[in-house]
Amino acid sequence: KKNSDLPVDRQAFVDELAPAAASAAGALGVAPRAILAQAALESGWGKHVIRMPDGSSSHNYFGIKAGKGWSGQTVKVPTTEYIGGRAVTVNASFRAYPDAKSAFHDYVDFIGNNPRYQKALEHGANAGQYARQLEAAGYATDPNYANKIMAILSGDGFDGLADEGAGVSN
Repeated sequence: KKNSDLPVDRQAFVDELAPAAASAAGALGVAPRAILAQAALESGWGKHVIRMPDGSSSHNYFGIKAGKGWSGQTVKVPTTEYIGGRAVTVNASFRAYPDAKSAFHDYVDFIGNNPRYQKALEHGANAGQYARQLEAAGYATDPNYANKIMAILSGDGFDGLADEGAGVSN
C-alpha cells in the first residue's frame, strides 16, 4: 500500500518486498507488516543486506545464520552479538539466497519448523507481540530487538501499512 509519509527509499523497500512478505505471512499466520518490519530492521531497509565476496547481495533480509543443518550458500561477515549484556563483534556465517523470494521462503521454514518460535507464531496476528516473542525465543542477541521492530512498526508511514483484511495491530 502506498503511504506518502514513508520516505521514497523505504517505500521502494516495502513495494519490492511486500508480495514476498504477504506470502510468508500467510504461510505462518503472521501479520505481513511484522515480517516487513523485521526485514527492515535486519537489513537497514535493504541498504545493509549482507554482501557476497563479489559484492552481490546475499538476499538475507532476516540475518539468518548458517547453522550445521544449512546446506545452501553461505557468506562469512563480522556481526555484532550481545554476550553478557555487552556488544561484541564476531565473525559468523550467514545464509545466502539467489533472490528475495527464496529468502522469504526460507524464513517461513526457519520460523515455522523451529519449536522455539512456536510461541511467537501463536501471537502472529499481533505484530508487536510477535516481535516480543521472537526476542524472548532468542531470535537475536540484541536485548532491544523487539523494541527496535516496534519502533519501525510505529514509525512515520509504516503505521499506515495495511494487512489486507487481517485486522492486526501492534
